[in-house]
Amino acid sequence: MKKSSTTRKRKTRSERSRITDQCATLLQRLVRLKAADHQGFCKCVTCGVKKHFTEMHGAHYIERTKSATKLVEENIHPSCQYCNMIGDKYHRSVKRAYEKYMIDTYGEEFVEHLNAESKKVKKIGIVELREMLADLKEKVKEQEKQIESLRPTKENEY
Repeated sequence: MKKSSTTRKRKTRSERSRITDQCATLLQRLVRLKAADHQGFCKCVTCGVKKHFTEMHGAHYIERTKSATKLVEENIHPSCQYCNMIGDKYHRSVKRAYEKYMIDTYGEEFVEHLNAESKKVKKIGIVELREMLADLKEKVKEQEKQIESLRPTKENEY
């Protein structure tokens, strides 16, 4: 049976887009894992609340929609759900706190550089993205093992 010409074709995401999103998700997890203590807890960079890394978000200083800074590790930090989803969009104090954190951590020059980079369009090649994805998977596994190995056992709990 022939399909009519009016039948809509289902849009599929490109492989580049899928891999980019997978890399972004893994990078956010990696950042939260790196910031976590031996019990898996990390602090929100804007309000200071401390939660398990699985309850935190990987917040982008410069929004994730900017292709040039989406996969820059220094642009992503642990954030509580409130600060990342609501505070960043509706409360200037959250944005200012994140900016202060960025300047204190990386310096004003780097923050200006990151802002300038965010205005560019960056397209990463599919081969480079695949390599990045494999590398991020390995790094996440290593960080998860490190946290697991640092957890106290029942015999030596403190």
